[in-house]
Amino acid sequence: MTSIKVRLYTYRANKKGTFPLVFQILHQREKRVIYSSYHIHEECFDKAHGRVVSRRREKVFNASEINDYIHNMVSKLETTINMLEDERENYSVADITELFRIHQNNSLVLIYMRKLIAQLKEEKRMSTLDSYQSTYNRLIRFIGKKEDLYFCDITPRWLNRFISSLQKSGLKENTINFYCRILRAVYNRAYNEGVTGASADSPFKKVSFGTTKTVKRAIDSEAIKKIIHAKIENNKQLELARDFFLFSLYCRGMSFVDMACLKHTNIIDGVIYYNRRKTKQPMRVKIVPQLQNLIEKYRRDEEFVLPILSKGDKSLYNKYRSELRKTNKDLDKLSSFLGLEIHLTSYVARHSWATQAHKDGVPVSVISESLGHTSEKMTYIYLAALDSAVVDSVNENMPFMHF
Repeated sequence: MTSIKVRLYTYRANKKGTFPLVFQILHQREKRVIYSSYHIHEECFDKAHGRVVSRRREKVFNASEINDYIHNMVSKLETTINMLEDERENYSVADITELFRIHQNNSLVLIYMRKLIAQLKEEKRMSTLDSYQSTYNRLIRFIGKKEDLYFCDITPRWLNRFISSLQKSGLKENTINFYCRILRAVYNRAYNEGVTGASADSPFKKVSFGTTKTVKRAIDSEAIKKIIHAKIENNKQLELARDFFLFSLYCRGMSFVDMACLKHTNIIDGVIYYNRRKTKQPMRVKIVPQLQNLIEKYRRDEEFVLPILSKGDKSLYNKYRSELRKTNKDLDKLSSFLGLEIHLTSYVARHSWATQAHKDGVPVSVISESLGHTSEKMTYIYLAALDSAVVDSVNENMPFMHF
């Protein structure tokens, strides 16, 4: 017969006069204690029922949350004991705590995320790794460096507290939603892999978060004309950033990472052949005269077409990220120099090509294929930020407006 008791370890009071909350396991007259991270005042603990009742000395105290934790821990211990009883005739209390520890480690969110991050690093999926690493860092800032956040602890209430902390730190809504989406992906993966504590009844279904409409990221043909004819030959940094922007535009919105990795071996008979780094889709771009001029302008004794990466770079990914930040800073300066309403980034070229093509009547399916999207849904997101003036013009020219 095995018993599990929830109690306060009254032999070890801390400076505040509180005692560790522990789970005592008694099996075959042997005893083991598992410590929780909670410390409780003695008068706030119901010994008979193993529950927290209240705390009068401190204003902030979530008895319900601690009792949920107690319930989950007891449930896990009971599951562990049942597993041992099914597998063996004889087992010790040490076997119970050891098996429980193994299952606990698997269901610790931070440990699980570190395993995923290590896997992404091994697979060299650096962009995804960055997303997971930044979300991991945010979690650490929220819960501290302790590792006793289990998947079963992620409840709608916990998620709302996490979101609230991100809001108080001054993050924008889309950034907050980004962290929540990554955490949801981690949770769903844990559930699919059968990790203890991750439930089919996902807490993310009960907390609303999405994306707010981002600011318009496409420029019109007049703005593009200004960029092409900008008199910036005396400023090599702005000139280089401008040329990178135009290179992307002439390549149907080629992404910066694909431009950085583009090699002369990708060019065959006046056509660029490459696979998108993000989606692995094969792409084919015919070289127009303006694009050929840029290729010749930056031709050097190097395998890469553009002066972004070099063969001798120790970390191509870190160099690419550094060059992307520098290019976007210079494009922002170019925006101010030209008096543009929209701040230029490498991404604006991609959006601008798609928007201009849409205005010219190019079918969405063609635009989607040209951008290398895996679905037209993503293309519609690009096109959702069409200039409101265009929509207003359509409305004003409706036939019924002239009745």
